[in-house]
Order: sequence, then structure tokens, then C-alpha cells
Amino acid sequence: MEIIYLGLGSNMGSREQNLKDAQSRLSEKISISGLSTIYETKPLNCPAQPDFLNMVLEARTGLSPQDLLAFTQKVEQDMGRSPSSHNQPRIIDIDILLYGQKRLNTPALTIPHPGLTERAFVMLPLVELAADFIYPGSRLSLSELLEELPPGQSIRPFSRLPQSGEDTAEDDEEDE
Repeated sequence: MEIIYLGLGSNMGSREQNLKDAQSRLSEKISISGLSTIYETKPLNCPAQPDFLNMVLEARTGLSPQDLLAFTQKVEQDMGRSPSSHNQPRIIDIDILLYGQKRLNTPALTIPHPGLTERAFVMLPLVELAADFIYPGSRLSLSELLEELPPGQSIRPFSRLPQSGEDTAEDDEEDE
């Protein structure tokens, strides 16, 4: 079983519920062991659109990187994401951020995720879960890389999803 980190984001509909739904669907084939805080962020390098809710989850999987990609894309499609929604508002976006220490660069999949170390909405929640994780192909920990983030990215804590075994009282997001 390989340790993986997935980034989840949503900026359409009930954003927090979309993250919960994705987590539930993902748990059908991966063993989720940690959830970050949910952060609200302005879209980065996108046309004008609603703010995102973003989070990172830590999990273990026996799926290959390619099978994991196919599974995450199926979850996205089952939740209503259009395959052509790159840089557009989306119900759910699921990115494979890290897959153990694996480095992969194919036309369909790049691991670590491109731009990961330049995005506060990825690095802050990732460091919550794995501050001492050494970035693949580097000698730097994620917390050290966080210190090198470009300034000026808008991000704020929003909420937390309950982890397995935690109180599951609903923290409903206000209507948007």
C-alpha cells in the first residue's frame, strides 16, 4: 500500500457538500487516513468565477498511479464534472498531488502534481498532514517548501470535515 495525497476543490453548488461527497466516493477504493482543514481561496490563473473550497486528504492505496487517475476521474465524472472544465467553475476537482516518493511524467499524469509547490491552496493543507514529508527528488520537506511560496495568494481557513469516528454533526455552509 502506497501513501498518497489528493487535492480536492469545488467552486460550484454546495461546495462543502461536494467535498464530503467526493471523500465518501473516494473511500470506496482508497483508505483515507487524514483530512486537512478546508480553505477558501480565490481562483488562481482562471477567468472570473466563484471562490473555491480546497482541501487535501491523505490515504493509502494499492492502485497504480494510472488506475488511481482513472478512479479519481470517474469520481469527478459521476459527480457531474465535465471533462472539458479545465480552468472553469467545477463541482469537483480531484488532483493526485503525491504518490509516495514516485516521480512520473506521462502525457496523462505528472506526479508530483505540476505547480504544487507554488500554490498556497495546496501547500497549506498538505503541510497540515505531512510537514516532514520529503518532496520527491529533493532534500526539502514540504514545510521548508511552504516557506518559499510566492506571496499574494488569497487563502483563509473555512471549516473541517469530520474524520472517521469523529462527531458528524452537520456544519452547514450558508447558501451561496
